[in-house]
Amino acid sequence: MHIFASIVFNLMLATAGYAVLTALLYIIQVRRVRLAAGQTPADALYATKALRTSLSSARSAVELHLIAVSICVALLLYMLATADFSIVYVAEHVNLQLPMFYRLTSLWAGQAGSMLWWNFLVILFSYLAIRHIRKVEPVLEPYMIAILMAISLFFTAIGCFAPSSDPFRIFQAGIDVYAQPEGRGLNPLLQHWAMIIHPPILYLGYVAFAVPFAIAMSALLYSRNSKNTAEAVGLQSLAVSQRWIKYVRRWTIFSWFFLGAGILLGGKWAYEELGWGGYWAWDPVENASLMPWLTATAFLHSIIVEEKRGMLKVWNMVLVSITFIMTVVGTALTRSGVVQSVHAFAQSNLGGFFLAFIILIILFCAWLIYRRYDLLKSATPIESLLSREVGFLFNNVLLLASLFIVFFGTMYPTISEAISGRRESVTAEWFNRFMAPMGIIILFLTGLGPLLAWRVTKLKVLFKNLRLPLAMAFVAALAAFFIAGGFVLHWNTTRILALFTFAGSAFVITGVLEEWYKASRARRDYTRENFFIAHLLVLFQNKRRFLGYMVHIAMAILFSGFAGLSFGTEGRLTLAQGETQEFSGYQIHIEKYEEKMMPEGARVPLYGTRMVTIAVYKDNKLLGRDTTEIRTYPMFSFRDAAFSDSQNTSEPAIISTLFRDVYVQLGGDEKGRLVMQVWINPLVRWVWAGFGFYIIMGLLLLLPIGEKKVLRLGRFTLSVTPQPKTA
Repeated sequence: MHIFASIVFNLMLATAGYAVLTALLYIIQVRRVRLAAGQTPADALYATKALRTSLSSARSAVELHLIAVSICVALLLYMLATADFSIVYVAEHVNLQLPMFYRLTSLWAGQAGSMLWWNFLVILFSYLAIRHIRKVEPVLEPYMIAILMAISLFFTAIGCFAPSSDPFRIFQAGIDVYAQPEGRGLNPLLQHWAMIIHPPILYLGYVAFAVPFAIAMSALLYSRNSKNTAEAVGLQSLAVSQRWIKYVRRWTIFSWFFLGAGILLGGKWAYEELGWGGYWAWDPVENASLMPWLTATAFLHSIIVEEKRGMLKVWNMVLVSITFIMTVVGTALTRSGVVQSVHAFAQSNLGGFFLAFIILIILFCAWLIYRRYDLLKSATPIESLLSREVGFLFNNVLLLASLFIVFFGTMYPTISEAISGRRESVTAEWFNRFMAPMGIIILFLTGLGPLLAWRVTKLKVLFKNLRLPLAMAFVAALAAFFIAGGFVLHWNTTRILALFTFAGSAFVITGVLEEWYKASRARRDYTRENFFIAHLLVLFQNKRRFLGYMVHIAMAILFSGFAGLSFGTEGRLTLAQGETQEFSGYQIHIEKYEEKMMPEGARVPLYGTRMVTIAVYKDNKLLGRDTTEIRTYPMFSFRDAAFSDSQNTSEPAIISTLFRDVYVQLGGDEKGRLVMQVWINPLVRWVWAGFGFYIIMGLLLLLPIGEKKVLRLGRFTLSVTPQPKTA
């Protein structure tokens, strides 16, 4: 089995390389035929048999590559399911005690498997994008094949030439292949529902942005090759300033949505699994996923300006390039060992490969944008600083500044080590010092954007639009001030910034709701629809505008939840079974302490646990019960051929209410008493509510619901397009 798998795995390299070469050959041949024979582009493309053969070969190579990668994924899944311990990757990530579900999800638990899964998504998205571009803009197809298959070729080459990334590497002594008697087992931190879906969702976001990047670069390459040509293949020469935008929009939303969902799922996992009382710690791998999301957010807003006003063309090319580069940087940070993180894979020798690839991409993008700068220059000037396009431009600047801050803070340990020889890290407080004010400004800009008009906004109109949002922002800040404790509370910088965050969130939500209400009222006046139907259909009447606004509300809710932690408290309690202690107005009662193996009665247990059942009371009223644990997972040692290693994990008890979480983690014992670390975390439920709202609105924005002028709700069919009222 492993021999067949290795053959197919190496075949991936041949098919990817062949696809790149034949696509490049086609592009070169088109230019040579046109220049040498003085033929029209239509003759060059359709009358030359060699050209048709090259493009057909490239298409076939893409399909063969997809088949080869799919077979490799299927084979690795089979080996994981059957626990084939002759395969190094299988032996390192599963054992016989591991449930089947976790065996299958071990596909993306380690470096080699995750790289294979990454490559599978790259070629799958490439195949779908190439088929679509062939129908709508066929002149871009060879460029798309060359770029996307070059990306897949890089990830395939890593697997073939870096042993740590080969999922089918075997245990071998001389010429003899042998199998381990047992597997080491899956990392216990990954045995959680969120980590089952978090990595593949995050990979969807990372990988999908290769498609917008490829479309943008293909448009530049084609325009460069066609700059003296009026028409090609019966189509007008591609207008880089317009047409490429519409092909990347849905792919960009897809990537942006899944990146955001993956980041928030990672926060949920950290909160429920790591036992340190929080969900975001500015960990390097957390930052690696945040960085492309920041620039993708800027790009999503910036392309609106190009569509509406024909502006920010250079910005858009730069943003799409930086976002893709950041997805590769994020992949490198996770897998190269450059940074230390609980999320990162083990040390590897991939850093040099990724660095060379990143430099190559930067040079390619910079050269291409420089060569096509004249075409990208905007002919439309900015007419007023009080305009929506300027608001989007400021948004771009702030998001790029945020990217720089996060990137510098993430890479600072590596930079300091290279300069001084000492590896020094920046703290979460350092990130918060810069990112909190930046986030608040971006939040206010998010609310201001919909209130500004295109071209120019009259001051009188702007003041009118700002009245209610500013009033609600003031009310929200004032309410938060007194609810938090008023003049009695010590107001440090973090808490003052939290007040501005609550004000900004109210500003955003009020502005969106007011715009939504105005549009719904205008629709009701025109159609005589009832209140609920009019408000619902307006969302789909202009999906990009109003569902985009709904995502703004989700972000405002999330920001409010983030700000809530500024008012949290933490402490340490020592209790015996049956005792109760008060902490920050709550009574923490230890009901039971027990030690056991799970599953009970197993010859080799999956894990052993020290478990404490706690009850939390407020004003003598029970709020809830939960258990907190320290689990010890036996890990098989290949050296000792026994379960002589182990790994501990923390399982916190979380009692949630609408406004606060009581978060308790067993920390061990001290002189026969249990040590309990306790956090009171305000507004955490608001974070998960914002997460849920983001998912719902993002899916509605992404999926083609209501785009065919009708909205079907069960038996009812509603017209999205307003129909005039009748007498």
